[in-house]
Amino acid sequence: MTHAPLMADQTLFRDPDLFEITHLPEVFQYRDAQLEALAFALRPALYGARPLNSVLCGLPGTGKTTAVRRIFAEIEETTSRVVPVLVSCQVEKTLFAVLSKIFRALFGYPPPVSGVSNTRMLAAIAEGLARKEAVLVVCLDDANWLLSNRMLDTVLSPLLRMHEAWPAVRTGVFLTFSSPGANYSLALDRATISVLQATEVFFPPYTAGEVRSILADRVRAGLYPGVIPSEVLDLVVERTLACADLRVGLDLVRRAALAAETAGRRSVTVEDVLAGSAASAHLHLAMTVQALQDSERLVLEAVVAEGLMGARVISGRVYRRVCEEGPMSYTVFHEQLKRLEALQLVEVFVWPGRGREILVREGVEEVVCGDVPLR
Repeated sequence: MTHAPLMADQTLFRDPDLFEITHLPEVFQYRDAQLEALAFALRPALYGARPLNSVLCGLPGTGKTTAVRRIFAEIEETTSRVVPVLVSCQVEKTLFAVLSKIFRALFGYPPPVSGVSNTRMLAAIAEGLARKEAVLVVCLDDANWLLSNRMLDTVLSPLLRMHEAWPAVRTGVFLTFSSPGANYSLALDRATISVLQATEVFFPPYTAGEVRSILADRVRAGLYPGVIPSEVLDLVVERTLACADLRVGLDLVRRAALAAETAGRRSVTVEDVLAGSAASAHLHLAMTVQALQDSERLVLEAVVAEGLMGARVISGRVYRRVCEEGPMSYTVFHEQLKRLEALQLVEVFVWPGRGREILVREGVEEVVCGDVPLR
């Protein structure tokens, strides 16, 4: 049976917002244990006590930020005695920026853009919390962006120690990290670590069955029936698993459906998925590279620069190139290289007698060199 072509004013999307990375799903699948852990950490705040601090760890696209947004939304619907604040550390990278975000969430309007010190801002927040008898919970999302220059300690210390100057104030923090093996404790003073005492909540990669179930539910809700045939969805799942990032699958469905719609077709083809795969994979790579620590980014840039020379990329030459930018022990260099491999940005092969050869994953060079936009 031949279907009539799609008209110019028709669409394949019931709700295109369901495929945006920032969409908060009504049903958050396969993260019940993690949500329960976060709810347990927040439970004391409901009674005016200090919540438990938590560190959320896992690869990009495993649901960390969505879990926080979900639990914070439930808190906001339940009580006004808890002030949850989600801070994107990719955007707010200084103590003043973080305090400004908290100030706005607490009072409903922004603070003055100049002429206000961090000390005065902190005092205003503390006094506002005391007046409202409210507990502050701050999530520093992608906290790895604050690891350089000890900024994480600069931000955490005053938040965790607010009760010392204002005994009635109770605060708690969530930290999310997307870089495997990121040792945040090395960036913190011992005094800060002793106050933090965080519980780790791990977010494992989604399995093949979980990815297919999540994407199928989103397709049913966001597209009209028959737009994504079963065999096409199988290909989307395969490409998503290759990147180990659910956001790639959501973006790929969106791109493929847009391609079919633009061509006036009523269903997505394998060719639509294949055409959109490179762009969606680059989206994943760009977000992964953006989340790297400074030292990891330095090593990756050195690997790419060495590869542009046209010869085999040997770890010894990469290490010497890194040291030209600043001192780094070979032990630290090797750890950073292992993290890049865990993030699937590079592959490392050990050749007896010839050292380690490093291969850059397809698309990484373009992202590092700035040839691929994030969206």
